[in-house]
Amino acid sequence: MDAVTCLGNSLSYVHDNDDISKVFGTFAAHARPGALLVLCSPVSPITRPEPTSAVVGTPDGPARVTIGYEWDLRTQINTMHRRWVLPSGDEAEDEIRRRVLFPRELESYALAAGFEVVEMIDECETGLTGPIAHTVARYIC
Repeated sequence: MDAVTCLGNSLSYVHDNDDISKVFGTFAAHARPGALLVLCSPVSPITRPEPTSAVVGTPDGPARVTIGYEWDLRTQINTMHRRWVLPSGDEAEDEIRRRVLFPRELESYALAAGFEVVEMIDECETGLTGPIAHTVARYIC
């Protein structure tokens, strides 16, 4: 391929170091020399001392969601806990666990698989301030 994409924070759902290496190996296995790898991934945790709350429109009416975050430095897992109050009055809870790869770590995985990082920018395209980065790398092996 001339371009490989991994968007939507997909990489963050791979939590194990060996599995992350395998993912980058898969990128390399499908890349031609000079191919671009474009990925979107958390590069710093979201930490907030207090939960936040918002109203979300649904086909059945507005639902209220309360969101809190937990950060585990040892595993580098950022967990988002959500509590939903649905229009019916029913309540539900879920959680999303994302692995954070810090910028230098992300570069290291890429380089080990034969990719050279060309650019890493945040969602506002103002440099790299986190928590999400868009990374572009070129396959050099």
